[in-house]
Amino acid sequence: MLKPKIKSYLNFLDNKSVLITSHALADLDGLASAIGLYFFLQKLIPNIITHLYFSKISKKARIFLEKLKEKFPEFDPVFEEDINILYFDAIFITDTNKFSKAGKFLSNDEDILKDTLIIFIDHHYAEDLHLKQQKNRDFIIFEDYTSASEIIVDLFKDFQISLQLALKYLLTAGIIIDSGYLKFANKNTLESMAFLLEDNIEYQEILSMLKIEPHISEKIAKIKGAQRSELIRENDWLIGVSYVSSFEASVANTLIKIGFDISIVISERKDEYRVSLRAKRRVCDQCNLHLGKMLEGISKDINGIGGGHEGAASIKISKEELNIKTIILEKIKEILNN
Repeated sequence: MLKPKIKSYLNFLDNKSVLITSHALADLDGLASAIGLYFFLQKLIPNIITHLYFSKISKKARIFLEKLKEKFPEFDPVFEEDINILYFDAIFITDTNKFSKAGKFLSNDEDILKDTLIIFIDHHYAEDLHLKQQKNRDFIIFEDYTSASEIIVDLFKDFQISLQLALKYLLTAGIIIDSGYLKFANKNTLESMAFLLEDNIEYQEILSMLKIEPHISEKIAKIKGAQRSELIRENDWLIGVSYVSSFEASVANTLIKIGFDISIVISERKDEYRVSLRAKRRVCDQCNLHLGKMLEGISKDINGIGGGHEGAASIKISKEELNIKTIILEKIKEILNN
């Protein structure tokens, strides 16, 4: 499926100007998959004009990229500082399948891009995606992959294009992060990792590069989040619920580490609630729990923006919705008791 899909665009993309980007506040997988696609298209189509742009990059992704450039000084993908979206003949968006999750520079101007070819490359659950047959829109979705970086690895493999060593490091890191340090790895994940680690790559070195000392404010948020956590028992499963002002994703991870099977962490912002959820692999497997699918469904019902992975997902919802905790808890309990 992947190779024929890309081949169908080769003639169109020749001598064209293409923008490659990812979702808002690009994480390491979003960053790695976009940069990987950038180099792939350059090698596949010599006359293509490629541009990399990110509205914002997460702190952890930015720090890893800085470390990577220190190790490989010659590896220096150029990021555009400012762009005119009407300049491009095609736009590739990695690690998301929704305009609403792209940067505001895209999501605010979807209507004026109706004549621009836009291709989403993603691995997240996409409800009713097969119904979205729209002109100049295409979706390359592999929901059984744990990261978008794995899809990019497949592109290099399918077209037998070699990867520079620095790019192997970057894609490996993207896979590690999005697979939960391989806790949610599957056959596709391990095949991609085996391919990337074939030569001259020290896996332990990548793990070391991924280690970032958290800021004291994040440490405090984790401690307070754990202290404030509410314990809810549903059968033999333990659900932890907590409220913090920031770092909700980190706090959700912390609650899992200290013993909860499922964590729900709610952060109240100026205009919205942001909720991060995590779940252990065991509860996902035994109860057929997929947090991304669950939040996708909830977001449709309450006009939010939600989705994610099997064991890690998030949702943003207007502060007008006062019962977000109850809504999420009821849905989780329904799944656990099904």
